[in-house]
Amino acid sequence: MTVPAIFFIIILVLVVALIWLHYARVQAGRVPERRPFPALEVLQAALARSAETGRPVHLSPGASTIGAGEGQRASTAELLAGLNVIGRAAEQAAAGGASIVVSSADAVAHLALRGMVRQSYRSFGQEQSFNARQIELWAHGDAMAYTAAVAAIYDRIPLEASLLAGAFGQEALLATETGVERMLPQVLGSTHPSALGLMAITTPYILIGEEIYAAEAYLTSTSIPQARLLTHDALRTVVIWLMLIAFGYGFIRIAFGWPVLAGW
Repeated sequence: MTVPAIFFIIILVLVVALIWLHYARVQAGRVPERRPFPALEVLQAALARSAETGRPVHLSPGASTIGAGEGQRASTAELLAGLNVIGRAAEQAAAGGASIVVSSADAVAHLALRGMVRQSYRSFGQEQSFNARQIELWAHGDAMAYTAAVAAIYDRIPLEASLLAGAFGQEALLATETGVERMLPQVLGSTHPSALGLMAITTPYILIGEEIYAAEAYLTSTSIPQARLLTHDALRTVVIWLMLIAFGYGFIRIAFGWPVLAGW
């Protein structure tokens, strides 16, 4: 067995062990206090108002695609994070009677969203309230066309709020600026610096970088998302410590004439 294969197995075992450890920790009620996300509080408040006003909340997992071709934006991790957030938001909509409109820019994500939203309604015994027309495919593999469609919906339909959380670039300004003109509460999230800079001038409610991966755990109290978030934090801590150790070894190696580690 090669060294890379052994290293991969060690990492896999570590991740599985951390997941089980944190799942047991959550089941025992030992969940650490977390800092608040004002953006998600705005989303939850909009879902609550939607049940009273009848105006839908728009939910989007971003303008990315899975297995993108030339000229398309591929960001599977961000897309999956957006799908998870929408699944939890749909649960709150089903529980509170809110109306939602879900859009995507990828055919595969569209099918996944239909299943996730249906399951969210089913889990609260509200499957009869699920409407497949709530989930729409507005473009495929074209981020600019998708954000133009979002802007058009802002103009055409009175919305309670809009969530755009996933892979966006500079084209996000096309939709978010229209939202500002319509005085629409917007919750925006991305990991792309080019998008975050533009989002910051249109709304104060932003999920920055890794916050879109943590958002799911803030929208539900179930054990699996909580354990997933704790595992992410633990792995991030391990990586930071490894980087610090490697950085420190670089200085010590020069002082004591130690050899360079393989792969450096």
